[in-house]
Amino acid sequence: MKIKFIALSLCMVASVNIIKAQDTDKSSYQPNNRHEFRIAVSDGLTLTGVDILGMGIADAITGTKRSDEKSSMVYGIGYRYAINRFRLGGDLGFAHTSSLLTLHGESTASIKEKELNFLVLPTAEFVYFKRNLVELYGSAAAGVDLVRHTEKGLTEAGKAATRKADLSTNFAYQVNPIAIRIGNDRVGGFIETGLGYKGFLTAGVSLRF
Repeated sequence: MKIKFIALSLCMVASVNIIKAQDTDKSSYQPNNRHEFRIAVSDGLTLTGVDILGMGIADAITGTKRSDEKSSMVYGIGYRYAINRFRLGGDLGFAHTSSLLTLHGESTASIKEKELNFLVLPTAEFVYFKRNLVELYGSAAAGVDLVRHTEKGLTEAGKAATRKADLSTNFAYQVNPIAIRIGNDRVGGFIETGLGYKGFLTAGVSLRF
């Protein structure tokens, strides 16, 4: 994971340097509206994959079986403040996973597990191309993933083995070297591609004022 993080970071830097080498009117980078609010949804494949992988390792050790695994996409809101080509702000994200756990020796599901993920990601962006309605940029974010784990016993054995609800924190990040926004100085839509806790693909709308 660290290798992918470093590789994508280098890709973002390389992309910025290539575009900066082109002749572009600097005035096009002066934002008319500095404040921006975003509503977005991400595929969440990385985040849910980490949760399921961790559960799978635990299952292999204890001999339990997991079924009916469900996961949501990552829903988020964000804010940016523009300073020339740079934008600083943060994103908040929410996702959840659930599954049924069958204890060793039982034939039916014993426990229902749920995990709620809340992402807090301070974010920095760099706009490396802007012309008319098209804007290309890259972003990097680092923060925390707050995870609330709960269990509900479905059988007598499951109730005896159920753990109390707990809250844990993990380091979270998101790097999107390739992102595009199409729209005017007030309303637009955007798509971001990269790697991190939100996943590989993020899409949404932005409002500037």
